[in-house]
Amino acid sequence: MTKKTITALAVALSMFAGASQAAITDIAVNGDFETGDFTGWVQFPGSLGEAGQTIVAGNPGSAARLLETAPAANIIKQANLLPGEWTEGQQIDIQFDIRGTAGAGGVLFAEMFSELEGGGTSKSEILGGGPLFPNADPNVWTTYNFSSTVGPDSSGGITLQFNSACAPVVDCIADYTIDNVIINADIVGPPTGNSATSIPTTSQWALIMMTMLLGLVVFANRKRLF
Repeated sequence: MTKKTITALAVALSMFAGASQAAITDIAVNGDFETGDFTGWVQFPGSLGEAGQTIVAGNPGSAARLLETAPAANIIKQANLLPGEWTEGQQIDIQFDIRGTAGAGGVLFAEMFSELEGGGTSKSEILGGGPLFPNADPNVWTTYNFSSTVGPDSSGGITLQFNSACAPVVDCIADYTIDNVIINADIVGPPTGNSATSIPTTSQWALIMMTMLLGLVVFANRKRLF
């Protein structure tokens, strides 16, 4: 095997690895609520007590409005995405916009779960480590970006959850509007039928390439010696 062959193969492997790693696809369903409703989302209005209101305001293309004034919580989530297609430690990037009003114990949590097949979780995380508060001006959007990793068992997929909650306090209000929800993950190509194939991380690709190139160099040297 000539040096030119080794060089060409190295370039091809580099291009393949780079192209694969760059395949970052949004797996959120109806993340900008363009259908005008909660298609693709699971709703649990008033799941912790007396029901408040869960609203999608306006026409198609609108955001999701979660309004809670009772000592309860309104929850929406992208549930059980791509079951069985994740690997432990795989990075997930989440982005969304919020605006609204909160007071007297009103809060919003964004939560990430690695789901077990049949129920339960292997990992649960509050993104940002605590509640998210909107801008003091309820008309101003705030964009949040978080990174998370997949837990040891994600056989039931991953779940992103928004929890708009009110404490049992007089005049509590949690009135949040959520839009432009994006969930990015390193996968090969766009998911079809809620399925995708995991790919190695950048460090894994580097190790694979180095191992292959070392093998090729050894092989070429053996050819010259013998």
